[in-house]
Amino acid sequence: MAIHSSPLSRHASLRDHADVLALLVGAGLAVIPSQVAAATADTTASAAASSSDGGQVSEVIVTATRREEALRDVPVAVTAVSGQQVREAHIGNFADLPALTPGANFISTKGQSTADIEIRGQSTTNDAPALELPVAVFMDDIYYGSLASFDADFYDVSQIAILRGPQGTTFGRNVVGGALQITSNKPQLGFMGGADTLTVESYAGSGAPNSTGFEGQGFVNAPMGQDAAFRFAYSLKDVGGYMHNFVTGSNLSNQKSFSARPSILWEPNDSLKVSAFVSWTHEDELASGYKAFGQGSVIAADNVISTSPWASFQDVDGINKRDIVAAQVRFDLTRPIGTISAITSFRWLNTNYVDDGDSGPLPANPNSINASRESEFSEELRLTSPSGRRLEYVAGLYYSYEDLKKAITFDFNGTNPAYFLSILTKGLSDNQTVIGDAFVNSFAPYAEGKYHFTDQLALTFGARYSVEEKSGYTDHIGFSPFYGAAFNVPFSHTWTAFTPRVILEYKVKPGVLFYGSVSTGFKGGGWSLTSTSAAAAVIPLKPETSTSYEFGAKLNFLDDRATINLAAYQADTKNLQVRSLVGPVLTDTNAGSERVRGVELESVFAPFQGAQVGVNYAYTDAVYSSFTGCAAGGVNCTGLEVPFTPRNDIRVFAQYRWDLGDAGALTGHVDQEWADATQVSPLDNQQAAVPFTSKNLLNASLIFAPAGKPWTLQLWGKNLGNSWTLAAPSNYYFYFLTKAEYAAGAREVDRGVVTPPRQVGATFSFKF
Repeated sequence: MAIHSSPLSRHASLRDHADVLALLVGAGLAVIPSQVAAATADTTASAAASSSDGGQVSEVIVTATRREEALRDVPVAVTAVSGQQVREAHIGNFADLPALTPGANFISTKGQSTADIEIRGQSTTNDAPALELPVAVFMDDIYYGSLASFDADFYDVSQIAILRGPQGTTFGRNVVGGALQITSNKPQLGFMGGADTLTVESYAGSGAPNSTGFEGQGFVNAPMGQDAAFRFAYSLKDVGGYMHNFVTGSNLSNQKSFSARPSILWEPNDSLKVSAFVSWTHEDELASGYKAFGQGSVIAADNVISTSPWASFQDVDGINKRDIVAAQVRFDLTRPIGTISAITSFRWLNTNYVDDGDSGPLPANPNSINASRESEFSEELRLTSPSGRRLEYVAGLYYSYEDLKKAITFDFNGTNPAYFLSILTKGLSDNQTVIGDAFVNSFAPYAEGKYHFTDQLALTFGARYSVEEKSGYTDHIGFSPFYGAAFNVPFSHTWTAFTPRVILEYKVKPGVLFYGSVSTGFKGGGWSLTSTSAAAAVIPLKPETSTSYEFGAKLNFLDDRATINLAAYQADTKNLQVRSLVGPVLTDTNAGSERVRGVELESVFAPFQGAQVGVNYAYTDAVYSSFTGCAAGGVNCTGLEVPFTPRNDIRVFAQYRWDLGDAGALTGHVDQEWADATQVSPLDNQQAAVPFTSKNLLNASLIFAPAGKPWTLQLWGKNLGNSWTLAAPSNYYFYFLTKAEYAAGAREVDRGVVTPPRQVGATFSFKF
């Protein structure tokens, strides 16, 4: 399906010249003489946090404040997992992250096409190109700001850090809910070697289809003389689907992808560091299979065949094809005033997602197509002062340009007079395509300083001034009862925001830190792709602004055998951008405000040599402090709960390493997570059609590492209890119910993505 050209495309040549100019500016720093390499802004881990050798909790180094610091000394709420933890816990993509982060929740809205992580009551299910994410993703300092680009393959990473709360000062783009920092491993000078990992796995839960698969990933690092190195990392996945489609016989929700990332590092002297990489991910999978629950004869007929939560009944399998390409060139040099970094980045996305729009066996909407074409350029110039001085600072300029295109095609068949859909479509077969093209220019100067009054007391003050200019058009071709008649309208607007942050911290002694902070964030306004009229399509949603008040403590005691990170906060967000079902139409509006209060706890204890236990807990109370018009008839949802936000979320784990002497070592790990059921709409009424199950996940693994050998073997299992939940369901009654059933009062047929069943596997790793 072709995506229409933008009326602004005549300016493309000007933008291209601007991109080249910005790249040359960044590259120009490389020729300044007498340059010095600085402490890199990449996030790194000094050791795996899961290690318990010596009976201590290992130190982790993060750059949540844009400089390398021990996690225990960072006065912000951040969770960090090392590359070793990523591999051992089989964290393959964003869906696996919430289990490691207090209070985080993964929301899959269109299977593997669009997905989001909810943190502290902030999330979105809107994939309009002119709207942003409340929780931003920064992979090697490249901003991923759309739902279509959110999913990614985690391989050869050095660390993943999850920052909770507004990030409105030093990060590349201003966000209101949180940020994910994913940092890949960089080439190593003077090192020749690599590693490979092969995993065989199967879905083994009762009611799940019989499907198996494999995953492979690895890297090779090679020196290029004394001052340069090359690294090539890859990932390959071919895992069978866990949803069985009883209509077509296919297993849906599979994984089939290939990723590669070559990178280079050049350090010609002690004064200069130049690095570059290109990454490419290709996916070609069957679209996620949806499960429908509810009233009516169609669901009743499905249940006769199978009541398994992993049973799907779709007359179209669908397909998910996606290519994600990213590239970066980075220069770091050090002067007496600090480290100067120039980061030039590019990102491209090409995706086509086809699924059964009605998610059922009827040919009501058999052909739903989502296509996205995205390109992004960014340039950041940053100055970071040396660490250890009384005044530490970071300041910079950030610019990005994005061209975000999205098209959705629906093929409606409302000619069957027995079903309710024929009332909406007036008995006519029709199709409709909605297209959005948004051009986003973002510019922001920022600065943050930290003044140490004493070795114990310090004050941080930072601010960012964001300018976002958005323009483009919305084009509706054809008619549907869901998105109205045809129209084509342009849009344009500029927003600005000043977002300061203040942190006061007091270090009682090494390993005992208390802090209080006030931080602000900004999420730009935008336009709904699915407005039902031209008049509504040109009215922008207001930007979100968020203010968070937080008190926290980082405690390390018992000779570093125990660590407790505690945060209590309240976040107030104004002009919250929300999507709710008003009649049969998904409507985007601004809720008046949202108030979120919570407490988060992360704790690890090493009671004796080789052992480690821990608890992560989050209490989150998220409500709409003002929200009128959340449903047809001007319903008032003020005071009701924010969807997808569990009030209680707890994870416990235990790990023990047995020393087998000359035979090697054996490490066992078990963890379990429980989370409350959540609301799925602002209406706060839990419909009988949806089984609102709470989360209950049990995982375990056993790793054998022979002494003196370059290999390890791991046996692992996920969701051993074979539990499930329904992520982000929507009411699709208009596709499933007959006129008679609707007239009799039936209103609920909810469909969504079901979480995977029990999965078991074996992983063999080899270093060379």
